[in-house]
Amino acid sequence: MGLLEKAGKIQSNEKTNEEPIPVVMEAVVEPKPIATKKATRKKKEKAPKKVRTPKVKRTRVSKEIPEGFEIATRGQKVTRRFVDFAISYGWAVPILGINVWGNAPDSTYLILIGMLLVVGNLGVLPSQTGRTVGNWVSRTQYVNTRGESPIWLFLLLKGLTTVFVLFGVFAVFITTANLSLGDSTVSKIFTLIGLLMLLPPLIDYFMYRFRKNSEHGLWDTMFGGIWMVRTNRSADAKGWLKRLESLGDYAESKGLLSDKDTD
Repeated sequence: MGLLEKAGKIQSNEKTNEEPIPVVMEAVVEPKPIATKKATRKKKEKAPKKVRTPKVKRTRVSKEIPEGFEIATRGQKVTRRFVDFAISYGWAVPILGINVWGNAPDSTYLILIGMLLVVGNLGVLPSQTGRTVGNWVSRTQYVNTRGESPIWLFLLLKGLTTVFVLFGVFAVFITTANLSLGDSTVSKIFTLIGLLMLLPPLIDYFMYRFRKNSEHGLWDTMFGGIWMVRTNRSADAKGWLKRLESLGDYAESKGLLSDKDTD
């Protein structure tokens, strides 16, 4: 028994000698509060929509001849057309006639002189005076809605109508006559050129023919409304312009400018 008692004392002493085990307190992590949607959310006030004002349709105002001018008579229009054709293209008539008959001498100089006449009558003279030779002889001029002479380009394009017709007919004639052009693409190109050159004169003719305002063709409309009106004898004409005025006197004395007005 003595041994058992000693062993019990030894175990009791070991228990008393052991250091106390520290108790570690675990930190309790509280859960984050869940963000809850507010029961009542304020609605953003919307800005009032802009009320679009309805666009007012512009009514097209019919262009009328400016005050103080009178439409040229039929006789004046015919005289202007005849004189301008004779000055600009009259030189080509004998050349074509000679070529048709087969006896065709060198006509280079005639062609150069003719080109100078075309440029002078349809380009230089309108840019300087606002009128062609035909306008001077027929006592007419072209005016726009402001009562001013249009840009010289208008008279040039209007005067080139004859060129468009001649070259267009010639180009179409080549393709329809089945002439040897070497390649079918060449004939197609000639046909296209001919049709494009004939298109402006055809549109111009139909606009004069079928529009209510027969005073405006293609070029007159494109340049904002152009009228051919009467003019009186110019006191400022000098030199060869004065001679053109005298030709106007002669045409008037023969009654070529006194036909009834066109409606």
